[in-house]
Amino acid sequence: MADRLNGKIAIVTGAGAGMGNATTLEYLKENCKVVAMDNKADRLDALTKEVAGLDLSANLVTFTGDVTSNADCDKAVETAVEAFGSLNVLSHFAGVMDYFSTADELADEDWDFVIANNLTGSMKISRSCLKYFLPNEIIASIILVTSNGAVQGSTSGVAYIASKGGTESLAQCMAFEYGRSGIRVNTIQPGPYATSICLDPAWGPKAMVNKGAAIHRGSGYNKSSRDWILAGEWVTERFVAADPKHIAGGAVYLASDESAFMNAGTLRIDGGICLG
Repeated sequence: MADRLNGKIAIVTGAGAGMGNATTLEYLKENCKVVAMDNKADRLDALTKEVAGLDLSANLVTFTGDVTSNADCDKAVETAVEAFGSLNVLSHFAGVMDYFSTADELADEDWDFVIANNLTGSMKISRSCLKYFLPNEIIASIILVTSNGAVQGSTSGVAYIASKGGTESLAQCMAFEYGRSGIRVNTIQPGPYATSICLDPAWGPKAMVNKGAAIHRGSGYNKSSRDWILAGEWVTERFVAADPKHIAGGAVYLASDESAFMNAGTLRIDGGICLG
């Protein structure tokens, strides 16, 4: 299928890896023009080469920037308008993970880092887009990627859970405030996926030494999912493949006019693992 996103111009954050990368590629295949934003230039270089191999380079511009920076968020919007003449989609994947710290052992710097990236960063990139959408009367879609941790506290440490729950509330509020202006705001709640965070060799050992790791790994969710993420066993008799491509389809739907009547909604794409 192609052309589902014809006429759409999107910023995709976290575009250099994982779900953001898969969504960028799917958007391009659906004839969307994309500003791929990531805070790591080497990832964007790899993306550029991959897109060139698909002969889709004409619709891609990359931008190295950080969603915690007001200037970078504003510049991403400027880049889209300069390159493609407008902007009408934000697909926000950039985020960080905590180390499964419980509230009593959590360090201030870890809390501040996660909240700044996941919650405040979601607000900042959304705000920059809204400052363009509203005065230009743009019919637009904002897609914030949160986590099933927003509704199930056993999926990570306290900072991550708070940041994702806050982002869900942020989306609800913006959906109410701007829906009448033609700006829809929806979320995607992934479950455990093979992201660059989980596969980082430095992340697993650090996360597993905290007291919270034993608590969370003992739950129905993490006792199974954390093991198979870190082991890399994506397909077994018990689990579906946690491939970023499974998120990309939902992101295409929410960016497209097919979801024109969806506002303040959530797509939970977790293989049913929240069932227990």
